[in-house]
Amino acid sequence: MENTPAPTPEITSAPKKKKRIIWRMFKWLFLLTGLGAAGFAAYLYLYPVADHAIYNFVPKDAVFVIEADDPIENWKSFSDTKIWRHLKKNAVFADIESSADYLDTLVRDNAQIFSLISGKKLLISAQMTKATDYDFLYIMDLKKGAKIQVVFDLFKGVLKSFGLPLKEKDLDGRQIYMIGDPGDEVLLTFEGNIMLASFNEKLLQNGLNASKASAWGTNAHFLKLHDDVYGLHSRNSLVKVHLNFAQLDAYMKVFMDDVSTVTSISKMMDFAAFDLKMRDEYAEMGGFATVDTTQESMASVLLQVEGNRVRAHNILPKSTSFLLTLDFDDFATFYEKIGEIMKEDPGYQEYESTQKSIGKLLGVAKSDKKVERKKKKGKDLDYFDWIGEEVAVAMMPADSSGTLQSYVAAFHIPDKANAEHDLLAIEKKIRSRTPVKFEAYEYKGKTVSYLAMKGFFRLFLGKLFKKFDQPKYTILDEFVVFSNDTAAIHTIIDVVNGERLALPNDPAYRTFFNNFDDESNCYIYLNSHNLYPYLPSLASPETGQSIYKNEKFITCFPRAGLQLSTEDGRFKAKIHMDFDTSPRRPWWQEGSGESL
Repeated sequence: MENTPAPTPEITSAPKKKKRIIWRMFKWLFLLTGLGAAGFAAYLYLYPVADHAIYNFVPKDAVFVIEADDPIENWKSFSDTKIWRHLKKNAVFADIESSADYLDTLVRDNAQIFSLISGKKLLISAQMTKATDYDFLYIMDLKKGAKIQVVFDLFKGVLKSFGLPLKEKDLDGRQIYMIGDPGDEVLLTFEGNIMLASFNEKLLQNGLNASKASAWGTNAHFLKLHDDVYGLHSRNSLVKVHLNFAQLDAYMKVFMDDVSTVTSISKMMDFAAFDLKMRDEYAEMGGFATVDTTQESMASVLLQVEGNRVRAHNILPKSTSFLLTLDFDDFATFYEKIGEIMKEDPGYQEYESTQKSIGKLLGVAKSDKKVERKKKKGKDLDYFDWIGEEVAVAMMPADSSGTLQSYVAAFHIPDKANAEHDLLAIEKKIRSRTPVKFEAYEYKGKTVSYLAMKGFFRLFLGKLFKKFDQPKYTILDEFVVFSNDTAAIHTIIDVVNGERLALPNDPAYRTFFNNFDDESNCYIYLNSHNLYPYLPSLASPETGQSIYKNEKFITCFPRAGLQLSTEDGRFKAKIHMDFDTSPRRPWWQEGSGESL
């Protein structure tokens, strides 16, 4: 009795030109892993091949590289998570799921073929193709020594199962295979043990040229990060993600009109390497990032100071939407170094002018260095000798809808008496020269005062405190808290008095924060449920509508955090996101001490 071939699964033909780039990436990822297994097993067997290092083919201008050690198994692990099963309900991922289902069938029905790529490394390199677009170069290490003799017709058989035509052309003396319908063709070629493929002929050429003058493959900084991030590998690891900050600005212009914030980050950093882990309950990226040491920046300053523990969340309510802390062993040293790097900033003249005018108003000078300031501490007025080991900025909902958010700044104070002395002296100086209509008052045992001095906070960390030009403030046991919104100050006083739930007393946040180290240089926390209503106001009308439409795909990660810690002249970095598909509830309905 003859064996009847299993029916070939159907796959929907893709649009010719305007295909979504994410769909294209995944569709061809699935196809190319099959091609690497089937089509060129015979090639590797019949001909001796050079053994090239795979990273030698990554072009210098790659934005990021996704590295999979076993693409088929990596995909199986990823597609089995609750996170993917939820995200694939989004229309953006619908075509990916269709192709993934096809891949599962193809692998099951062709186990012998796909066993050939077991353990074969795949790189997916993203590069700009024009000012507003990017595409991918796929690089697979087929490894020499494949010993299974397969005829070339097997390769054509895999293509036929996809319903895709095959053509050939010459490119600078190399044989290039063009697969697919006109307008949606992927180009494929081989260089020894390396298979390269792309939709874009220029990217394919870039990969081939990169091997002549390797950039990533010979970069000592990147290779060290690469090796170290593999030390974080565990059974939950899926892929490695490597980021080239030098190309980040160009890439983000595809998604943003204003990339000034991104530019400031990309100028500070060099490379980053992450190990991506994913479980049903969370997604996490742990790794390392190097700083561009050729120029002074906030990042380079943070590398020169010791980190410290996160404190500000202890006084913030459960309803907090956003928190950024900078932690250090000594603020005076940190501030002096910031002042030095600001001399290279275009806004330094404004900074210096503000500094002089405030000094004249207060009758103090800031030319003293750290040692002299410490001698005067508690006796003579200083701008900031009351600041201790942490500076934080936070946001929290200002109304029941959450569409309005209050900004809060919190400064750690090791000596409350000294802070009261200095801030009272500053306030008196201001009142004597500036008409002030706000009178200090008591709220539940705490004094709420007013600091009516435009530009004062620019002396600390510039644009980071642009929301606090004329804030109210209160002095607590460990913090001075500033805000333009007195209701936000009242909320924090309620937290300190035990009348509202503090973030660390919320079980969900406490479990979340346990994923991070106690001490760091920088910590960022986002609560998507509380921040979500505010997001559309930050975007264009079109993007705002998309945010509304995709609420459940944004708020399914209710808590997300980033932590940076100095380690051996670089940053140890961690990104952690909780996953939970429970419907978003307004912050004031969550109970546990939170109410309007």
